[in-house]
Amino acid sequence: MKSFFENIKNNRCVHYFLIFLAATIAAIPLIKLRIYGTDDGFIHILRIMGVEDILKSGTFQPFINQVYCNGFGYAINVFYPPIVTYGPLLFRLIFSSYSNCLKMYTYITIIISGFTMYQFVKELSDRREVALLSAIIYIFIPYRLETIYNRFAIGEFSAYMFIPLVFLGLHNLLYGDKRKHYYITIGAVGLILTHTLTTEYTAIFAIVYLLLNAYKLKNKEVIKKIIINTLFILLISAFFLVPLLEYKLHTEYTIFSAEAMQYRGEDVAQTTISLKQLIKDTEPEGVSFALGIPFIVLILLGIITFRKMTNQDKSNCIAFLVIAMISLFMTTRFFPWYIMPNCISTMQFAWRMLTFFEFAMAVFCGYNIFTLIEMITNSKKNWSRGLLLILSITVVVITMSKIDYNYKYEESKQLSDIEYEAWVQSKDSLSPYSINREYLPYSTRENLQTYALQRENRAYVISGDVDILEQSKNNLTFSLTAKKASNGAIVELPFFNYPGYTVLIENNDTKQKIDYHESECGFIEITIPEQMTNVKIDVKYTGTLIEKLSYFISITSIIIFVVYLLYIKRKDQLNDTKA
Repeated sequence: MKSFFENIKNNRCVHYFLIFLAATIAAIPLIKLRIYGTDDGFIHILRIMGVEDILKSGTFQPFINQVYCNGFGYAINVFYPPIVTYGPLLFRLIFSSYSNCLKMYTYITIIISGFTMYQFVKELSDRREVALLSAIIYIFIPYRLETIYNRFAIGEFSAYMFIPLVFLGLHNLLYGDKRKHYYITIGAVGLILTHTLTTEYTAIFAIVYLLLNAYKLKNKEVIKKIIINTLFILLISAFFLVPLLEYKLHTEYTIFSAEAMQYRGEDVAQTTISLKQLIKDTEPEGVSFALGIPFIVLILLGIITFRKMTNQDKSNCIAFLVIAMISLFMTTRFFPWYIMPNCISTMQFAWRMLTFFEFAMAVFCGYNIFTLIEMITNSKKNWSRGLLLILSITVVVITMSKIDYNYKYEESKQLSDIEYEAWVQSKDSLSPYSINREYLPYSTRENLQTYALQRENRAYVISGDVDILEQSKNNLTFSLTAKKASNGAIVELPFFNYPGYTVLIENNDTKQKIDYHESECGFIEITIPEQMTNVKIDVKYTGTLIEKLSYFISITSIIIFVVYLLYIKRKDQLNDTKA
């Protein structure tokens, strides 16, 4: 028995099993979770259903759904990162229910986040016990459970997998053997492809971490590898970032409007929380920000243990305490959100900064428990350390897990997940009010009630003379024939204004491609270039050349990145052999 507890302290396989077990316990409420009833769950059910429809239709790039928003073509897969769509869709090979796909994906994110936190803290502390403790605390941190079981904010809880990897790469580059700096790229690309808002603030805190270790930046090798990782991050993510930029430049969409999305400084200031809310849930029908007594106790334990830590452990803890205090400060009314530029206030809700507060505190609490165990046993070889480690993990799991989670379903959402999916599949098209409207052209949103909802799914002649004979629309294709069309006549087509449509106009067997522009209410509009007879207009979604090039850039960059990893691994092996 003594040898068992002595070995368990550093047995990696046992640690992985314990992390897996803890993640499984944290995921128990998924069994009964009704995703449709959560804040954002219905959107993510619709998203993966909609993207599957696009893929089945063979449309490339798979950005625009042909059914949603009354069949006018809705860009459901451009503005939101792809991992949280394609990740759940992979499980369609196993499950017939989309909600079960989302639940399995969620379970996997919990497991992976535990493993990535373990790898990071092991590198940071050089102790597997600290890593194990931090990983299990990270799995159960309260705000993450809120993002899953209350809000089902899939992008936010997916990001927990990648935040530790960014800091793993940074720490290894600054203090380690510099062989794992590539985790900066892996972590940052993962963040970009899961949740752009978390990516932005992870970048900010990564810069804070670098500034806290500024003296290390004098090393040219460190600067060089930061630049290399930054280039890889941008190039590998190009297939997502480039179309996003192209859409932003194409026209004004609701999601880019600070006023419509309420991410102006004064808007975010209204979402701050009081410190009292960290102790007691004062909004039982809304998001709970309470840390819970066990987590608070683990944090306060630092008052006793900090003095007993080694200087290196103190240095590590101080760095993450700084990150924790900054992020906590940003959740309160004392932070000057009113004067913050929109690029900083894109977080929308100040309380989202709890992600970084609790991440940093999970690191700190892992150190606290480990140091307390050392203080009690007072011997690194004492088998009782292994026993206390297991007891500590057991206490953390029992006190921090929420197996009987207090679900806070929205009253208006009474259907089960299966019933909701069946309802969606029974519809030929969905109203804009059945899905989020953030990705609509801003002018469409402004005229939604008075125009878009009343509009028929056909072409409208806005001005001039166009003698239409017939017209037909099938998904993202449209054709119109006319006896004649006057020069300068304007025709509004039954598609929302997104880039990637190809418009061909034929006049007496002569074809030409013409550009389109945005109508007053956010639809595609064309101008007849000359006086025409026997006119035919064909419209098809084909995607843009820039979008296709971005895929090429990403695929090529991934190949180069893998070759680069093999190169540096080979180089390290040769150096080890020479040594």
